[in-house]
Amino acid sequence: MNAPAPLSTHYDLHFLIDHKRFFWSNPNLGVTLIDAGKDSALAWQSETGEVRRLWTDIKAVNMISTSDGKAEVNQCRVEFRDGRSITLTDAGSGGTLDEEKTPLYRDFVRALHERLAHAPKGTIRFSAGVSEGRHMLLTVTVYVAALFFVALPVGLLFIVRDWKVLGALAAGAGFVWPLWKIAEKNRPRSYDPRHPPGELME
Repeated sequence: MNAPAPLSTHYDLHFLIDHKRFFWSNPNLGVTLIDAGKDSALAWQSETGEVRRLWTDIKAVNMISTSDGKAEVNQCRVEFRDGRSITLTDAGSGGTLDEEKTPLYRDFVRALHERLAHAPKGTIRFSAGVSEGRHMLLTVTVYVAALFFVALPVGLLFIVRDWKVLGALAAGAGFVWPLWKIAEKNRPRSYDPRHPPGELME
């Protein structure tokens, strides 16, 4: 009897290979989850053809939230045992948020975790947020920004007693609030693959 044909689900998401960060336009588009028993894999196209990595090749998954300067951008990095990695995102080709991609990104992340949750315990590390060092730096940046853009206008309001200062206070709060949200979402932590962090898929 012939073995059943593998099932595959394709997602039109942009991705980066390894730790590449800077580009004018990201040409990498499209990943596929392949369900084929022990040959189940994550696949995508490269310049030389299809790349297929088995579930057993995966050693870690990390989810973070970044900013394109105007909106939050979600990223899911899949690390392999040979040191390579692929990072999926809901950004468009230019690196800025594509809101139409976010629901597709959320579907992909949930589908990936549903499959990886069956891996033997301890074989894949699931983490959310940035490293302790980067989070400490981000937190300090938020506190410094809050001091200059929120606390200082509040102090000036009591000194000069001019309600025009409220405009500066509102602008400062509008600047600091997104930074605080990014810092909070990127708090380093591990998570259960059965429950990937929803705040990193918004």
